[in-house]
Amino acid sequence: MPTPEARSISVLLFFFLTACARQEQDAPAPVAAADAPPAEIERPAGIDWFDGSVGEAFAYAKSERKPVYLYWSAEWCPPCHALKATVFRDRTFLARSKLFVPVYLDGDTENAQAIGEKFSVLGYPTMIVFDPDGQELTRIPGGLDIQAYANVLDLTLGNSSSALSLVNRVMEQGDALNEPGCRVLSYYAWNQDPKILDQYDEQDAHRRIYDACPAGLTVERSILYMNYLDAAIDAAEEAETEIALNDAQKAEAIAIVEMILADPELSKANMFPVLLSGASITKALTEEGSAGGESLAQQFHAALERIAADESVYKRERIYTGIGKIYLERIDDSKAALSEQLKAEIRSLVSWADKSTPDPYERQPIVNAAAILLDEAGMNHIARPLLLAELDRSKQPYYFMVSLADIEQSAGNHIEAIAWFKRAYETARGPATRFQWGYYYIKGLIEMSPKDADLIRRTTISVIRELEAGSGFYQRPKAQLARLESELREWSESENNADALVGIRDDVLTVCANLPAEEESQKTCRAFLDAA
Repeated sequence: MPTPEARSISVLLFFFLTACARQEQDAPAPVAAADAPPAEIERPAGIDWFDGSVGEAFAYAKSERKPVYLYWSAEWCPPCHALKATVFRDRTFLARSKLFVPVYLDGDTENAQAIGEKFSVLGYPTMIVFDPDGQELTRIPGGLDIQAYANVLDLTLGNSSSALSLVNRVMEQGDALNEPGCRVLSYYAWNQDPKILDQYDEQDAHRRIYDACPAGLTVERSILYMNYLDAAIDAAEEAETEIALNDAQKAEAIAIVEMILADPELSKANMFPVLLSGASITKALTEEGSAGGESLAQQFHAALERIAADESVYKRERIYTGIGKIYLERIDDSKAALSEQLKAEIRSLVSWADKSTPDPYERQPIVNAAAILLDEAGMNHIARPLLLAELDRSKQPYYFMVSLADIEQSAGNHIEAIAWFKRAYETARGPATRFQWGYYYIKGLIEMSPKDADLIRRTTISVIRELEAGSGFYQRPKAQLARLESELREWSESENNADALVGIRDDVLTVCANLPAEEESQKTCRAFLDAA
């Protein structure tokens, strides 16, 4: 399961299924699939969500000349619960929402994945604003402060230019951005749109957008600059070279980063880079062991201390300050033991988060964040009881069962790990969710019980059958299906078991036969393990 890396800002804005602590009790008794409760989709309270299909919502929006606010979510998604606990309770945001046609689309509802593929949705949560004629205007990222959400909605009401058109004008015509255009792009969810920079070099695009922004917009320019710096570091890592900035550019970067770290408003506007990127930025811009590097790291640490103590900052982000401190302590050695002082801080932070969060829905992002922090710290003995206790409190306990499975797998307790993966799959709700959790189960079997070809075959066909209803062979399940095929091919090759793939392929074709012939899902299904 994925864990956060030093600069993986987008990872923390989607969902986590992390390795946590070792579990030493007996494996749980599996729950029969027939006993799994049906999915009951709960819309976030407060917003007057459109009561009808997505197509009907767009038709209504056109007739009323109102823009559409589309919110793509899942019941188990921790960042989605964070939005419910913060933004969707804010009066300012709720007032703005009345000026839109708000549409809630849960990933487990019928045809949701097909709609998600149409709109190129990558993950939960995704928030897209369309004009009254159905043209996409912008995508709103998670992790903004509440006022910023309201500001983005205001921008889409008063500015007819889409984010894509603004990017193209900057990149192709060299246009300068006016203030509304700059704000639209500074608050754009770049990591949730796979196409907007498809034809451009990402580093160059972010730099040119930053340069095109009015000089007086300090907050917006700081956000745009950090996008550029993140892209530059990414490009260097992908090329396995030093950061592609000259000395003057590095000096500029240090000056801007130091300005952000010294200003509480700018630090909050760049919350996730400040929380998670301190170590990687320091390493990229300064020499190892230099006074400049030590100074920059200390400034990141001071900003983390300030955020952790700021009661106006959401609890999840305050928890993530611990991750930033871990990265800074391990800046020269990712395997280094943590100081006793930092471990004590982490224990205190987790205890505070646990005790101060009674609401079971809000606990989803908070306990998840705490478990991520403990995993990064190597403090699995604390994460284990936290997660076990959460199974009785969470409305989606299967989410945490995968973390418990990872605990056992990391400890070498394969029987217990597989039992947790199985239980998580069998108690998950909704076709897309059950397919995703089924994928984790199959992956666990391949990794820990590769000789059991019959169980892997039976489980694979059972999991794929989850997608028979509701046009499921799209978007997230489609991507997961591709990963599953890759896993199965590698397993077959390593086990010298080509016959197993042929058997799975034959079973899957019986599923494909039940799908409408004219649908794209039929093609996706039939392509699985083709020529196995």
